Amino acid sequence: MVLQWTKMLTVFVLLEHVKDRRSSSGTVTVPDIIKLQALDMWRLEVKWMMSQNEKQRNQTYEIQVGRTANMDVVDSMNVSRRSLEEVHTLVWTSQLPLNCVDHSVRIRLISDASQSSSWSSWKTVYGEMNLAHNEIRIFPNNQVLREGSTVMFCCIYPTETNLTKMFFGNTDYKVINISPQVKAIRVENIKATNAFGVIFYCERERDEQGHNFVSFPPEKPLDFRCKTEDMRHAYCLWKERRAPNLEDDQKYTLLISDSKSVKCDESTDPAPCRFDVIQQQIKYNITLLVTNSLGRESETDIFNITDRVFPVPEHHEVTAGVFDSLVIFQLNGNFKGLLLICQTELEPGGIIQDLDKNGSDSVQHYAFRLQHLKPSTQYSVRGRCAVQGNNWGRWTEKRLFITEPLVTINLWRHIRDHPTRTITLLWKTVSSESELYIEAYEVCVSYRNQERSVCMNITQTQVELTRDDNMSEITVRAVIQSGFTEAARTFPSAYTDNQQREKRIMGNEKGFQLTWTKDSTTTCDYTVEWYMLGIKLPSNLQWRKVPANQTSLNLYAGDFNEGVQYEFEIYGCNDKGYRRHEKQVGYLKEQKPTQWPTLDTNPTITWSSVNLKWSFNEMDLSHAGFITGYMITVQDDSEASSGLSSISQSVDNPHVKSWTVTGLAEDQLYTFQLAACTSAGCGPGTSATFRTRKNYYMVVVKVLVPLLVLFGCCVCLWSYRNLFRGFPEEPLGFLHIKALDLDEDLYEASEKLRTLMIDDCKWCDVEILEAQPAAEKTRLKDAEDQSSSFITPTVMLPSCHPTTDVWVATDLTNLTYVSCVQQDLPSEEQQTEATKQEISGFSSDYVTSVATSFPKM
Repeated sequence: MVLQWTKMLTVFVLLEHVKDRRSSSGTVTVPDIIKLQALDMWRLEVKWMMSQNEKQRNQTYEIQVGRTANMDVVDSMNVSRRSLEEVHTLVWTSQLPLNCVDHSVRIRLISDASQSSSWSSWKTVYGEMNLAHNEIRIFPNNQVLREGSTVMFCCIYPTETNLTKMFFGNTDYKVINISPQVKAIRVENIKATNAFGVIFYCERERDEQGHNFVSFPPEKPLDFRCKTEDMRHAYCLWKERRAPNLEDDQKYTLLISDSKSVKCDESTDPAPCRFDVIQQQIKYNITLLVTNSLGRESETDIFNITDRVFPVPEHHEVTAGVFDSLVIFQLNGNFKGLLLICQTELEPGGIIQDLDKNGSDSVQHYAFRLQHLKPSTQYSVRGRCAVQGNNWGRWTEKRLFITEPLVTINLWRHIRDHPTRTITLLWKTVSSESELYIEAYEVCVSYRNQERSVCMNITQTQVELTRDDNMSEITVRAVIQSGFTEAARTFPSAYTDNQQREKRIMGNEKGFQLTWTKDSTTTCDYTVEWYMLGIKLPSNLQWRKVPANQTSLNLYAGDFNEGVQYEFEIYGCNDKGYRRHEKQVGYLKEQKPTQWPTLDTNPTITWSSVNLKWSFNEMDLSHAGFITGYMITVQDDSEASSGLSSISQSVDNPHVKSWTVTGLAEDQLYTFQLAACTSAGCGPGTSATFRTRKNYYMVVVKVLVPLLVLFGCCVCLWSYRNLFRGFPEEPLGFLHIKALDLDEDLYEASEKLRTLMIDDCKWCDVEILEAQPAAEKTRLKDAEDQSSSFITPTVMLPSCHPTTDVWVATDLTNLTYVSCVQQDLPSEEQQTEATKQEISGFSSDYVTSVATSFPKM
């Protein structure tokens, strides 16, 4: 029984619990969306309320965002809110512009402890797709987009459209079909653009396009700091972490002690923000606010104004002197109660001077005396100031000034005895701007027999005086505003100049490097005087003084001209005056001569040579270089010389004015060209044409030599006339030989073999040898010469051909013969008979030799 009651009680409790839950579920209220609005193109703000009957401290809501009329859910989120809040707010950011399509929101309450509420009704913000229009609408357009974000771009068509590609910049993207009329693309991680932005268009053929900019929100400023220079106005400076990429999009504002705001001047870089210093206020709280289309950022500086005072002089004046100058700084500000320190810096030299002074509320001047300066020297000075205990203020701009010139006279004299005895005084001033300060020059001449000096004022820097033996001293000094400068002195009566041999020198691209031997009598200094030769003095006379222990001087090439001869005279100084120590002449750079020699029109001509003569002044001072010699060019003008061959001969002595050209052909035309030469080359030449004479002696030789040879041969042959006596007439009757009448065939063969040559000889041997069989050798002995050697040629028949053979017997040379040989003779009789037949059939059956013999030496 008890068990049954227990079961019944349990079921009752359960039923009551279920009943309570059902009752509780029925009392959960639905959130009420009281407002839904678009804050801009991207943000949607929703506000809702919840019944205060809910006892939960923190409430969780589920919010859904839908698009288009179909309420396609594109985003769902859970948010927590305190239940005590009367109105809850949520801002949702869309990737797709809200103008493209309708966006709707609904909310419900969800909780783990109780049943979730029902969804609220959809609340809608309508896009522009529902507005009547006849053209394509593009969103976003003319907007500033955030760098690195994902953005959707849409095109709204008046009617349904089928589109596959849309373009962002020059890149096409796949189309997202939002609705039949709305097409979109998604661009991820967009990059920052320049001031010209980026374009977006729906179709390549259409003109409709959107133009947008991609930027980034402002970043926190760096080194934000405020200071003052005069305690009347303050300014703030800072650095940008990243320079803005869009013009006029970023704004700067100063919030001064939360009391007022000051807009900054954006026309300068960096943009300074200025504000007025508040009298009697020491502590300041300054906030810099930086804003642009994508956000805002700020930085704060809290400071005491007395710690940020950095005075800067407004004006500084310089009064230049010769060895010192006066610099005055001017400070204008409210520095009352502050101890100021100002400082100057001089360059070159790095001289720094400090000056302390109590500040005031009026204009203050700080005067500095700069000493130990050099005359006629450019300096720069700048200044800065500070409040004692603070850092220095910034330097002023450098002020350039030039000290006053110290006018000194560099005096020199040039003494001449011809054509008149004169002394020319020349001087230079040390000051670089001497003509601005020098009014005149005072020249005074002292005489030995007079106590007073004769003085004159001139405005030029040279004067010519008549030389007098009684002159003792000449002084020159400049007249300037402050009086006279220190006088320069010279001695007009120097003792006799020492005659020195002239030395030739040559310059280079750097100039002249002069050297001279040390003069033991020189005690004062050396003076190097130079001038261009061929030009009237003293217009081009220059000089330079060097210490007595120096024996060299380098002269800059820019002060000299090429191709001009200069004369350098080195003078040594002692208590007696000046005397010439050395003389040197030379060119900075030699050039080719510009003058040409004059050829004599009547040279001495032979059949093989021409003796040229010319006139030329090789010592002329106007030459462009030292004349080293002459170049003679000979051109063969004959018709046989088609190649126009020429030869050149050089004459190395410039003082030689004649030259014989040998090795020429007789009776030929030759053109002779003569040019003067320097080390740089030869100058223009002068030309003349001459014909060589005929060589009559050679004609006589050419005629007499053959006659003499012929006569000699006749004499030689006459002495051997008996050689032909005693020969049988039958064998030799057919030859009909006369004096040197050779057989025609034998002559032709000899000509081909080139053995019959005319040669000088003591006597000639003519030998006629009978052709004998090989087995028989007949020796014909000369009655006068028993030691003669004989030659027996071999005869072979019937084959007959010319051969050449040489036998050397005693003094026998140049042997020519013709042999006809018959082979395989059966017997001696047949050979003899055949030989006779050959003799009767041919005109040349014998060998004739002409030998030239020379006596043994």
